[in-house]
Amino acid sequence: MTVPVTPVTAAAPAAFGKSAICWVQVDGRDWPVWYAPLGDVAYVVSGPGEQELPALPASVSITLRAKDTREYAGRFTASATRLHPGDEEWDEAVGALRPARLNPPDADPAARWSRDGAVWALRPDFDAPAPVAPDAPSGAREPAPTTATTRGRMPGHLGKRRRREG
Repeated sequence: MTVPVTPVTAAAPAAFGKSAICWVQVDGRDWPVWYAPLGDVAYVVSGPGEQELPALPASVSITLRAKDTREYAGRFTASATRLHPGDEEWDEAVGALRPARLNPPDADPAARWSRDGAVWALRPDFDAPAPVAPDAPSGAREPAPTTATTRGRMPGHLGKRRRREG
């Protein structure tokens, strides 16, 4: 049995550079993350005081939407590399992430990222679309349980058209 793949639309590379939000799949769950694009690399930060994201495997699946139309732009694979302070790419990543981070809880988020956070470099491969299992869920969240339901039949006067008189 072959596993179907989701085709990457032509808009995916352009959307990757323009958008700031994507969904990264880790262990079967899609995690919404903000990222800072710089060239053909997206930098992601996670940890205390930042977005929740588990440790990323070497290859992840990314779902992307177009920023202007918010439509689905594609699902593709990307290599994920964790960056550490002192790495060649660290200063470049922090330089891209610092202005993209809105309302940081402290004056120097880079110091906190180096101490407590995890900075990741995601390098997409638009030529290798991400495989999707045939029984994969749509990604829609189940409705929250609520007591706001109709019990029994609706009242007789609801949903009926008024009769014309005369």
